[in-house]
Amino acid sequence: MSSTSKTPHYNLNQWIGTDIPKMEDFNRDNALMDSTVYTHHANASIHTSDTERSKWNNPYYMTTYFGNGSSSRTITLSCDFEPSWGIIFAVGKLPSVTDFPNESDYNYFGLVSANGTTLGLGLSANRLTVLQNATPILGHEYRNFNENGVTYVVIMFR
Repeated sequence: MSSTSKTPHYNLNQWIGTDIPKMEDFNRDNALMDSTVYTHHANASIHTSDTERSKWNNPYYMTTYFGNGSSSRTITLSCDFEPSWGIIFAVGKLPSVTDFPNESDYNYFGLVSANGTTLGLGLSANRLTVLQNATPILGHEYRNFNENGVTYVVIMFR
């Protein structure tokens, strides 16, 4: 005789003291649980693979580059993902420096994304473009993302 009762969701056997379990009851229950657990685990819409999950363990990439003074420079980023946005700043510099006597502003901090950036930066896939102005833009603004001898930090996010 099979079990007197069944579980409410998967109809698994639940025996009482007078029931006589049969091997086929256990086999049916095990096959049902195996199939249900496998189907659930294999559902990619609710689970990610170990490879996919490991990508999210490190959602950012950080590197530095040394300014060489050229007016435009493209830096290939070696991150294992295509960045969606990032931050660039000069080490040891304020984000913006104002030279009042010369009525000039020097920018050393920027945000970059594929959809829009701070003036002087560009992002396309894993390529970061940085600009260095010799002459001001907008009358008094200088983009300083490749000043000769300055170290810059780049932090890119997924």
